[in-house]
Amino acid sequence: MQRSATLSPLPHRRARGLRLLPPLLLGLALLAGGHAAQARTPAASSATPAPQLAPADNPSCPAPAAKDPAVYQAESREPHPDRGVLWELRKGDDLAYLWGSIHVGQLPWIFPGPRTAQALRAAPAIALELDPLDPATLKALTEAMREDNDRQKLVMRQNPELQTRMGRMAFESCVDQTTWHTNAATLARLIALGMQDIARSGYHPAYGIDLNLAAMAHAVGRPVQAIETAQEQLLAMGLGGGGVPAQLATPDDIRKALNDIDSGKNRQVAQQLATYWESGDLAGLQQLMQDCQCLGDVGMQAALLDTRNQRMAERLPAMIAAQPKLFIAVGMLHMVGDNNLLQLLQKQGFTVRQLTGKGADTAAVAGTPAKAR
Repeated sequence: MQRSATLSPLPHRRARGLRLLPPLLLGLALLAGGHAAQARTPAASSATPAPQLAPADNPSCPAPAAKDPAVYQAESREPHPDRGVLWELRKGDDLAYLWGSIHVGQLPWIFPGPRTAQALRAAPAIALELDPLDPATLKALTEAMREDNDRQKLVMRQNPELQTRMGRMAFESCVDQTTWHTNAATLARLIALGMQDIARSGYHPAYGIDLNLAAMAHAVGRPVQAIETAQEQLLAMGLGGGGVPAQLATPDDIRKALNDIDSGKNRQVAQQLATYWESGDLAGLQQLMQDCQCLGDVGMQAALLDTRNQRMAERLPAMIAAQPKLFIAVGMLHMVGDNNLLQLLQKQGFTVRQLTGKGADTAAVAGTPAKAR
């Protein structure tokens, strides 16, 4: 499942926030999914050759996502509870459903619970931040990850030990060789390392909510609408494009990001985020974001959440009016903190009612939730 849309350009800032990469990686998981989609793309030229990666059966490697259709079919027959948080949005005669998503997950998570499934069945279309299966979106993400700009290349040439360390970590964690070689941009490789680290805890981008919502919608011919454009997200994430240079990751930025992976901090924060998402615990998620100072940099908060929330709040009313009962999925982090998307939609005149998760309106719950698995 995944995202897309357009408005004012996002601020271009130095990558101070890279040291806070663990939670940022969850926000970038759609880009990591783009890595997999790019596996057949010819490798980009790079001063440093792709490392020879460990074999797939290395016991230290994370288990790959399931490929056997029978595994998915068997899981689909199991009962699933409503995970995450689903809201009902009303404004006059306009009605829509908004689901807080997560871009990594576990296999059972891709199957919606009863209340969420009911909203999906009624929806004429699905709106995501981006459509991860749209060819133009994939092309834009691929190009952004292919190689560093000249300034970043200079940083990496002047600090060859960073390339060596990243290559060693890729080897030890069994990052796919084709992915590593194709996506040669430094930030793309940091994302790949972080996502592979998170996968060791059982959370895989292949099981991300947005990616699978998009796949299911396309499979049944349901329209998928993008709220943002790939270019807007790339700018927000510091990956540049469209004539705007990518953020420069300094040697200290890169070392801190790698240290967070090596120390287990990356995995710890990701596990907590995933736990709060699964249980629909908005208060816990907001407290975690405050405690870890994950978006402590004001510029990062503005680029990744505030500016994008405002843009989505401006675009969604027209989308909802045009598609009654539209099903919208946006990353859960957009629903907490100051200037969150829910607050902005309320300012637009929408009544917001929580249907699932902790604190849900019990009168809105349809049936008895299935036992959590």
